[in-house]
Amino acid sequence: MEKNKLFENMWVRAIIGFCIIVLFFFLGYFLRGILISLFLAFTLAYIFDPVVDFISGTRIFFSKRYVPRGLAIGVLLTGLFLIMGGLLTYTIPKTITGIQHVGTVLKDHYPKYQEGVEKIIEEYRDTEIGAFLIVQLEGKTAGKEDSRNKEQAAGETPPSTEKPSTSTRFSIPQSILNLKRYIPEAINFSIKIFKNIFFSTFGFFGIIMNILLFGVVTVYLLKDFDIIIAKGRELLPLDKKEKVSDMFTKIDENLRAFFRGQITVCVILTFIYGTGLTIIGIPMSYLLAVMGGFGNIIPYIGICFGLVPALILCYIQFQDITHLLLVGTVFGIGQFFEGTLITPKIVGTKLGLNPVAIILAILVCSQLLGFLGLLLAVPILSVCKVLIDEGIVKYKGTDFFRGSKG
Repeated sequence: MEKNKLFENMWVRAIIGFCIIVLFFFLGYFLRGILISLFLAFTLAYIFDPVVDFISGTRIFFSKRYVPRGLAIGVLLTGLFLIMGGLLTYTIPKTITGIQHVGTVLKDHYPKYQEGVEKIIEEYRDTEIGAFLIVQLEGKTAGKEDSRNKEQAAGETPPSTEKPSTSTRFSIPQSILNLKRYIPEAINFSIKIFKNIFFSTFGFFGIIMNILLFGVVTVYLLKDFDIIIAKGRELLPLDKKEKVSDMFTKIDENLRAFFRGQITVCVILTFIYGTGLTIIGIPMSYLLAVMGGFGNIIPYIGICFGLVPALILCYIQFQDITHLLLVGTVFGIGQFFEGTLITPKIVGTKLGLNPVAIILAILVCSQLLGFLGLLLAVPILSVCKVLIDEGIVKYKGTDFFRGSKG
């Protein structure tokens, strides 16, 4: 009885919860290499489990039997591989062509850039920026002149008056003497090569093992996802089972609303950006559209991923203000429709996570756990939101909030 009363104390529960959170971040930091693969596998299983459920709930043609879950996973993976293969087949050649085009344009316009830099230096010669550019350019030219003078001095060395050395008296070839001088450098170079081969080999095997782990765990979770969830519910305490299940249901609804809503928004924004940039004639417009559209998963950050590179490539290609304004208009139209139509009408109010809270969660978790924190930020925020909502409901039911006297 005393133990039960001890655990009913609010401060004891708070301390236990704090210790669990600290232990979670501690283990997450030291095991982040393995946990990244495991969490990515769980995320994919969580996202695609409804698809597998739909396929496995379909009847086989001319039969009353349903599609086996293993076959449903095979159909899903085949479709994903075909889609990814088609996208890579289209995007890789286009990306290479776009990079070559940008390089050609830069090479053709290099004299104009040089003239522009010289004009800036002349115009701002008396300012700190102008002085800095002048010092940098003079330092480079002085370094080139010094190297040329050294080469000329080395070619005009006066005849030596020293006594002939042993190597000269016994006619040792100059190539052997040079080899003797470069032997330590050759040994150091060979050691570096072996080190790089050793570490790169083990790093390569580590990457292969992570990929295999990721694939095996993903398939396993997809196959037994519903069973794992059911077994987990059976382990809940009977007196708290309904309440805990209700909390997990709310967390699941928040996460699914976030993923579905954001993916829908990202696809529509990618289409808007891609269409507008292609009409303007920006190189690699599809890549910029994907960066700007799917970067919107982090609210307000995606536009920077797409807009800044688009403006740079636009200036390289056209070098005028008109096309820069057109690029800005394309991204402005996308953001306008996202804020006024796409999110309110398509996503609605189901997306219960505040954009500012998402940004703060990503910054904090990525600082604590690195890339693993970047992946865990939204689930952790969803859990915190549900717990905070439950805490507020309990607080409003207390005598302290209602002002009644105990």
